[in-house]
Amino acid sequence: MIITLVIDTFNINNNGTTMSATRFAAGLLARGHTVRVVTCGEPGEPSDPALDGLEIFYLPELVVPIASRLAHRQNTLFAKPDREVLTTAVKGADVVHIYQPWPLGRAAERIARELGVPAIAGFHIQPENVTYNIGLGWFRPAAHLVYLLLRLTFYGRFADIHCPSTFIAAQLRRHGYRARLHVISNGVDAAFRPGSSGEDGVEPGDGFPEPFRILMVGRFSPEKRQDVLIRAIRRARHADRVQVCFAGHGPTEKRLRRLAAKLPIPARFGYYAQDELIGLIRTCDLYVHASDVEIEGLSCMEAFSCGLVPVISDSPRSATGQFALSPENLFRSGDPASLADRIDYWIEHSAARAAASTAYAQLGDLYEVDRSVKAIERVYAKAGDAPENPAGYAHWPYRLASFAFYYAIAIPALFVWTHLLLGGRTERQSRRAPSGGAVTVCNHVHFLDSALVAIALFPRRPVVTSAPVNLQNRWYGGLVRLLGGIAVPTELSRLPLFFAELELLVARGRVVHFFPEGELEPYDTTLRAFKRGAFHLAAQARVPVVPLSIRFTEPTGLGRLFRRKPTMVMVRGEPIAPMETDPHDDEAIRLDLARRRMTDLITHPGRARTP
Repeated sequence: MIITLVIDTFNINNNGTTMSATRFAAGLLARGHTVRVVTCGEPGEPSDPALDGLEIFYLPELVVPIASRLAHRQNTLFAKPDREVLTTAVKGADVVHIYQPWPLGRAAERIARELGVPAIAGFHIQPENVTYNIGLGWFRPAAHLVYLLLRLTFYGRFADIHCPSTFIAAQLRRHGYRARLHVISNGVDAAFRPGSSGEDGVEPGDGFPEPFRILMVGRFSPEKRQDVLIRAIRRARHADRVQVCFAGHGPTEKRLRRLAAKLPIPARFGYYAQDELIGLIRTCDLYVHASDVEIEGLSCMEAFSCGLVPVISDSPRSATGQFALSPENLFRSGDPASLADRIDYWIEHSAARAAASTAYAQLGDLYEVDRSVKAIERVYAKAGDAPENPAGYAHWPYRLASFAFYYAIAIPALFVWTHLLLGGRTERQSRRAPSGGAVTVCNHVHFLDSALVAIALFPRRPVVTSAPVNLQNRWYGGLVRLLGGIAVPTELSRLPLFFAELELLVARGRVVHFFPEGELEPYDTTLRAFKRGAFHLAAQARVPVVPLSIRFTEPTGLGRLFRRKPTMVMVRGEPIAPMETDPHDDEAIRLDLARRRMTDLITHPGRARTP
């Protein structure tokens, strides 16, 4: 293929966007594609041998009052669009990949549309980064406005958008973006791998005699929160053993140096080339990622790919928390005391740190840039196809009507029907419905078992996966949709996108329900073989699996006079948290564990309690 990449700043490894574009260009070249790059700069050969053969189209800088000054502080530029240059770069290409929504990106999209060349967009500019750097990070509506403006002025023109993380893709869905969203990591260079600490330029004794070394990599700017780490070290029980190294540069460096001046062991500040950074990572004992705003967290990924255990902020505006394999890998966003507790834990538990290091090095293998390049190739091959509505998508009037119908009419009516008329009831091992995103599973033994699921999870409103025939039925299909039913595609080719959309739903805090047995088998008292879909979704999204089980009992009391069939008891078990392993093993482990727990809920009813 002939692929044109459009990005304002290229081959300058100062942020995740430029690093991603450079690595994708090198990977695509290595796979035999012709790669063109349109960027700001002066003609010259790329210094990286991996970029030999790249066709680069240079443009002058576009100076935008105030915005350019802020961009220069982050070592980035805006390119001035030139129609002739862009036409040359786009003409004859198979696809155009536009990284940023600035004037260059908008001009490239217009020309690609005029020439009939498919174009995809990358969403690498998190609106919160913009609001933090103009002093409005505290005012959340400002970020919502930026999401809206970006959709109206740029991203609404694309059928395909590349998102570096599930987190940002879920944010786009929440803000009304309807394009196909392709979650593909920016990718980690294969050079980031475990190794001896003396490799690649930094010796173990080079300024680091004996202390416990904590590394933080990233631009020195307000949203990265290096200040939280400095304050946490002051609170830590082992503060006199800790030395911090900050790798990066940016506008807040002077302030951070003043803040770190009183640490027991002087902090190190510096900017490192890739080989130097890899060597530095290998000399450190712990990595801290305190950023409040992060679209993926490439620096954290590079660190744990080398086996360095991370402690990550749980900020709701950051995607990096997805990499926490255990509660000890997370701390409360912006809270130095919480971070100090985690630092002390990892200092005091060296064996646990060694085990976590091995697990993280294995996790890093899943994010190698070669995997990302192959994934983006598949997106390029289908670019330009007509978009479809996302799974579960509906316009806001329908969503409002569905919400009102569900809580005001459906739930009360279903409660009366299932509990009073059919004699069903609900028992719970846990008194509270799951909070946040979750996947629930239940045996499929009655045509009203989805109603029992809804009542057992109340006040949560689950999304229920269903066979297409149930939604297409002319009599009750509309009711199924109003109750949250979405159709599972029958074509295998559509399943990956379907599960990707479900992952976005759980990332937004929704509960997605599966009947893993597949087919309905009325009044079956045994558990049949499980399909893997629910557990695949839970493993990929790293959310709990909540087992539900329906067992049957003989009617009692007055029910014996008019009920000929057994009554149903829905039992809700304790959530099964994600495993501290890779997604493939997590999927297999939790499938087996859920099956055993569901069997236990059916055969040992006394272990559940009625609230």
